[in-house]
Amino acid sequence: MLTTFVHTGDFHLGRPFTFLQQGNYYGKNKRKELWKAFDEMIAYVKEEAVPLLLIAGDLFDSVNVLTMDIKRAAEGLASLEKTWVVIITGNHDYHGDSSPYKKVEWPRNVYIFKEDVFRSVYIKELNTEIYGMSWVKNEYRAFPERSFNSIKLNDTRYNILMAHGEVTNQSLYLPIDLRMIEKKGFDYIALGHIHKPGLTPGGVAYCGSPVPLNFGETGERGFIISQVKTDYENQSFITSSGFNPIESRKYETIDIQIVPEDSYQDIINKAVSCDSESNRQQNYYRIRFTGYINPEIQMDWINDDLEDAFYYVETDMVKLEPDIDLELLIKENLNNPIGQLLTELGKIAEPEVRKKAIIYSIEAMIGEGVLK
Repeated sequence: MLTTFVHTGDFHLGRPFTFLQQGNYYGKNKRKELWKAFDEMIAYVKEEAVPLLLIAGDLFDSVNVLTMDIKRAAEGLASLEKTWVVIITGNHDYHGDSSPYKKVEWPRNVYIFKEDVFRSVYIKELNTEIYGMSWVKNEYRAFPERSFNSIKLNDTRYNILMAHGEVTNQSLYLPIDLRMIEKKGFDYIALGHIHKPGLTPGGVAYCGSPVPLNFGETGERGFIISQVKTDYENQSFITSSGFNPIESRKYETIDIQIVPEDSYQDIINKAVSCDSESNRQQNYYRIRFTGYINPEIQMDWINDDLEDAFYYVETDMVKLEPDIDLELLIKENLNNPIGQLLTELGKIAEPEVRKKAIIYSIEAMIGEGVLK
C-alpha cells in the first residue's frame, strides 16, 4: 500500500549556464548546485525509505547532455533499492532519436514512459496505478485528448496522472485543460514544466525546479512530499502534500536609486548596503541602477569595484540617465557644432531613440573633454 511519495522534476541536469561575468567559472559552479540538489533529493528518499519517486519531465536539460551525466543520474536512482522511480520526459529531454534515455541502461526500479499518448504502469505492492505521457518531440500544440479520454480508473487503486505542460488554452508546450483532467478523478496530478512550485487543494501540483535557474526564478525551491491515507469507510484515499525545501543560492534583483549628488563612492556604498554580507557572499545579484547620475561619473568599472563584496554581481544601467539640462545645454552652445548636433538629434521622431542618441552623444563629448 502506498503511504508516501516524492514528486520532483525540472532538474535540467547538464545545463550550460551563461553569466555576464566570468561565465565559465559561475556556470561550472551552478551545474554543481544542480547535482547537489539531485543528491540531496536521493538522500532524502533513501533515508526516509520513500516507496515511490515521480520525476515529471526535464530531468536533463538537453538531448545532447553528456553521457557521464546520464550515467550519474542513473546510478543515483539505482541506489534507491526500495523505491520505484517513474519518469516522464519533457520538452528538453524528449524521447526522440537522440534521447538521453536511450544512451545508458536504466536500473530495474526505474520505469520510463516512452510514448506521447497516455499509458499506465501498475505497481502491485503499492496498489498504485500511474498514468503518464512523454514528449517524443520538442513541441506540442494540443493535448492528447483521445488517449486521455480512454482512461478508465480503478477506484480501488491509488491513481496518479503525470504530465509535462502548461495549464492554459494555447501553448507550444502541451496546453492542459485543468478542469478536464480534474474531472477524471485522479488522486494526485503530478505536473512539470512550470518552474514555480505550486499546490492546489484538489491534488494538482507543479513540483517546480528544485533550485532556481535564473533571475526570473525566485522564492522557495525543493520537492513535494505527499502522504497517503486510506479512508476505508468511504473507500477512498486522502492525500496531504507539503514542500521540502532545498537550500541553494538565490537570485536577487535589487533596484538602487541614484541622485545627481551621489559620488562614485556613494554609488558603491549604496550597492554594497543592499543586503547583508552573508547573503551577498551566498547569492546571485543583479543591481539595477535607476534615476539620474552626475554625467562626469564613469561607470565602466563598477562591476570590478563591486565583485569583492558579492559572490556574483552584474549591473544594469538601462534606466540610469545623466543629469543634464538639455535645453540649457543647447542654448549655451547655440552657435557652435555641439548645439547644432543636439538640435538635429532633437528632431528624431521616436522618443526613446531620440533620448538615447542625445545621451550617448553627450556622454561621448564629456568623455573626450569636448563638454565639461
